[in-house]
Amino acid sequence: MATQLIMPKLGMAMKEGILSKWLKEDGGAVEAGEVIAVIVTKKITYELPAPASGVLRRKVRAQATCPVGTVIGYITAPGEQMPEMEGGAVVPAELEVAAMSAAESVRGVHKHDGEGERVHVPAPASTGGFVLATPAARRLAREAGVDLGLIHGTGPNDRVTEDDVRAYLEGRSRILITPAARKLAEQHGLDTTLITGTGTGGRIIEDDVQRLVKRATAEPPTPTEKPAAGQTIPFTGMRQMIAENMMSSLHGMAQVTASTEVDVTEMVELREQLKAKFDVTYTDLIVKATTQALRQHPRLNATLDGDVIRLSDEINIGVGVALDEGLIVPVIRNADRLALREISAAVRDLAAKARSNSLSVDEVTGGTFTITNLGAFGIDVFTPIINPPEAAILGVGRIVEKLVIYRGEAARRSMMVLSLTFDHRVVDGAPAAAFLQTLANILSHPYYLSAESTD
Repeated sequence: MATQLIMPKLGMAMKEGILSKWLKEDGGAVEAGEVIAVIVTKKITYELPAPASGVLRRKVRAQATCPVGTVIGYITAPGEQMPEMEGGAVVPAELEVAAMSAAESVRGVHKHDGEGERVHVPAPASTGGFVLATPAARRLAREAGVDLGLIHGTGPNDRVTEDDVRAYLEGRSRILITPAARKLAEQHGLDTTLITGTGTGGRIIEDDVQRLVKRATAEPPTPTEKPAAGQTIPFTGMRQMIAENMMSSLHGMAQVTASTEVDVTEMVELREQLKAKFDVTYTDLIVKATTQALRQHPRLNATLDGDVIRLSDEINIGVGVALDEGLIVPVIRNADRLALREISAAVRDLAAKARSNSLSVDEVTGGTFTITNLGAFGIDVFTPIINPPEAAILGVGRIVEKLVIYRGEAARRSMMVLSLTFDHRVVDGAPAAAFLQTLANILSHPYYLSAESTD
């Protein structure tokens, strides 16, 4: 029987996606887990894996925009006829792919019944951005780093309870895997929940892990050649979606930018000392300092929701990463709880994933404040555009040695300009300036940023 290829629902708010390109020919043989197409959404570029082995039969052309749940093709057995349909068809609502991270949509969200067989967890009941849940459930989900939208609620009105969260976590942790596959995954530090099992009953076997290892260690794609004069570039995919988001941001907010020059001589010295212990960048130090400043100025860590300003109880820092196709902003969740070494590792990991198009939706959503650094390009001052629905964004310029008056005498110091764009509807100029002043003070005297305590 033919297996449907469906436009996946990669996030709670996703309604449609672009089938950017097919990576396998129509009628070509494919293996389960092999990447066969590229899907582009407003947030990420997602590599669609084959759900089964067989023959690929396309139904939707490349560059087509399809609603979530659309059948875009099939995997058939050799010699099997493809089901008859006109163009792409939309599957019934009850068959839509559940809202989940890109990684989870590869393998499905599973738990085990009493007989040890894998069964699919029901799709989340929530259809919007807000999930009805008890306070205990929210606390447990936050501590475990789980999106409540992925959990089926069993309480009144489908409310997610603490037991629902625990059941989800238990089901996620009980993965069928062979001893050899588990050992290989541990050697490479791989999360087994992200691996598609092709063994009996969905069991993860050694070949499944090897396939993921090859993808993780593959050489990054060769950068595309710069377009020559006279060529045309399609205004589609990520470029078009970035444009739409930026125009929406500018038209929907009262954006104001304030800048200040900061003496970061001590930060430069601190980085040189820390480099002997671990790989750390100026961006890592700025992320750490920003989380501390946001603790003192929560108004900058907020969103405007209708007629309510919501101050977030989490500090999730987005860090801009430049790609050939445009800018993408991976998110470091609960960054204020991480030590500098952990922030440094998170920034490197997310940047690598961004450049290899392997970010999940969870890794590019949920940000509460964004940092974008153009210092590497020799830029001193610029006016960054806020990443909706956040209330502010920090632009970081280059570090330049200057002759300045320091403690009453002329001295050579390392200086850097910070540019804070904020939504004047949410926060006034004085509180925004106070945040910038606090951040500048932290960066000027940064030695405690390297403390491993997360207090």
